[in-house]
Amino acid sequence: MADEIYDMEQGWNSLAAEMMYICMPGGLPAVELAFYERRIRANGGIALDQACGTGRHIFPLLAQGLEIHGADISADALSFAKREAEAQNVNPVLYHQRMEECDLPRHYGTIYVANCTFQIISQRQQAFSTLKRFWQHLAPGGQLLLELAVPPEVTQGLTIHDGDHPIIWEPEPRRGAEGEIVTTLWTESVDLFEQTLMSKRRYDLYIGGQVVRSEVHAHWMRWYYHYEMWMMLEQVGYENLVTYGDYTDSPATKESQTVVYGGRRPLNS
Repeated sequence: MADEIYDMEQGWNSLAAEMMYICMPGGLPAVELAFYERRIRANGGIALDQACGTGRHIFPLLAQGLEIHGADISADALSFAKREAEAQNVNPVLYHQRMEECDLPRHYGTIYVANCTFQIISQRQQAFSTLKRFWQHLAPGGQLLLELAVPPEVTQGLTIHDGDHPIIWEPEPRRGAEGEIVTTLWTESVDLFEQTLMSKRRYDLYIGGQVVRSEVHAHWMRWYYHYEMWMMLEQVGYENLVTYGDYTDSPATKESQTVVYGGRRPLNS
């Protein structure tokens, strides 16, 4: 049985989308949920979850009484999000659109891109234009929140999690369907000069102990260093730039495991 090959720049589709849906009942870590809730309340208005996937952030934030819209390139992921919405008896506004083409009918008090998803935009100039599109969709004074990271292959060595040392997840039972999915992750290539990484994920669907479907998803990622991203945000026109470390209100430091960049559209724009 030949593997089916998927390009994750076209979205987390098929078994990749299903794996996101499977992992949703675990919920967000409390500190992460509290961070996004706090920022959205402080900024006021409606928030936009860019690259929302199956709605991992949307549904717990809706449960806190916030109004959240979502947008994602993956029709499969949005289909699972709609299934979850029906199960929870809520009706979030969801747009089928890639973030690089963000073109929505309203402005937002907060736009956030969680889980380093902004970094799947592999072309740097396209990343610039995407930041501009986000700027245009913020209300004056509204805040963009970007979670970014430098991959461990850069900080811990190029051979970590390579093809000979993959990460293999425990089998995950499907939600509302027979069988289970096993995920294998590894790094295919790293370009330190271009600051890009290409990793792959293999999904094997088992039913009755037999593999009935296998997919390999190629995942490009570009990373940004601190002052590089800072200058990009400044060049686009964001003001009041800040960083948040580990989902707190404190500035990020070299010790931070998670860094979220914040920038605002000027009030007079």
